[in-house]
Amino acid sequence: MKRSIVKMKLNSRTDFVATLGEINLEFSEAYWQHDRIFVPKNYNRDKSQPRLSLRTIVKDPEKDAKYSLVLRRHFDADKVDLVNITQVKDYTEAAHILFQLGYELKYEVSRRRQELNMGKTIRIYIDKIDNLPGYYAKIESDLSDEDDTLAAYNDLIETFRVLKVRGNPVAKTYGELVESSNHDTATN
Repeated sequence: MKRSIVKMKLNSRTDFVATLGEINLEFSEAYWQHDRIFVPKNYNRDKSQPRLSLRTIVKDPEKDAKYSLVLRRHFDADKVDLVNITQVKDYTEAAHILFQLGYELKYEVSRRRQELNMGKTIRIYIDKIDNLPGYYAKIESDLSDEDDTLAAYNDLIETFRVLKVRGNPVAKTYGELVESSNHDTATN
């Protein structure tokens, strides 16, 4: 599936939620999500190589966690990601398969996430990433083959502007942000 994604760091989570509340849109309760992100050897994001994530989601601590495998390829020139998600029954077996295929664990990212579905094709998330200050908002829009990817990306940026979120889109992945934060902490 083609997806346009824009991520922004929020100056104020409260203001962002209030702005959406003014138009009667509410986020879900927060839930926990953890991604173990695997990449091929000699991985280079600039070459649009795929990343595979083993994702754990816990929405209710009284129920079993849900596991999925997420394949993601980012094409920066087109401002689009190709994303495929499939449910995984045996997490450990899936991890062993990834290692056997030559993928290596690159990042681990834990977050508390709230989501808001706007129809069938647009989702807004608020993420609190472990070991990173502040909150991030992400808007994802599913695209058809006929959709103009750059126009969709620009529409998402405009949506953030309308929702009073200022600043520039965050180009780094959450894994890259956590890694650079850990590096900054280690050098200080």
